[in-house]
Amino acid sequence: MPALRGSLTYARFFVEGALPDDHRERFMKAIRLRAMRPLEPDDEELERTGWTKIAEPFELDLTYEDVFYNEYVNLGFRTDRWVAPGPELRLRLREAEAAYLEKKGRERLTRKEKAELKLLVARKLRRTHPPATRAVDLSWSLGEGVVRFFSHADKPAGAMTELFKKTFGLTLVPESPYTLAARIGLDKAQKRAWNELEVVALGDREALDRDEAAEEE
Repeated sequence: MPALRGSLTYARFFVEGALPDDHRERFMKAIRLRAMRPLEPDDEELERTGWTKIAEPFELDLTYEDVFYNEYVNLGFRTDRWVAPGPELRLRLREAEAAYLEKKGRERLTRKEKAELKLLVARKLRRTHPPATRAVDLSWSLGEGVVRFFSHADKPAGAMTELFKKTFGLTLVPESPYTLAARIGLDKAQKRAWNELEVVALGDREALDRDEAAEEE
């Protein structure tokens, strides 16, 4: 989801922890260390994440000007994932199994042989089918201690918070009524009233789940 164009819809996260005095230099080094490395056909990993330039998911050589804007850290969060085309994978796998059985003079494959052939065929297909790429922008307001992540889907948000902690050594806490109230601060009476509140569903949970699944695709 782009931050610099289109509709402005995002999830907010609060940053826990203090910034180091030399945070610009530290952060830049850590970001470059975890910049996106595109998946290669022979890689063992099926999925990989990393940082990119905001709104430019294929720009991986990051500079200070790309990342820092006044009191903001702006980045793209990219995920590459191998997704084998189902029909073609099944066709190529049947061909590989038939050729293997003919060569061995046998009628059946072992479970191990089937798994090995499937992996071999999948890797061959990777040379002609690039991985699926998803990119989501984020903007971190250093003064506010707030990260705006331009997606509401749980899976990319979870992967982003994990990479964020590895990169910056800081924890992200998703915004919710409770975390927002805790951040603002409540007196004793307000805390007591808060603890007596009951959760009420204001929407169709199944519809929300469908919307989230569609966003992840």
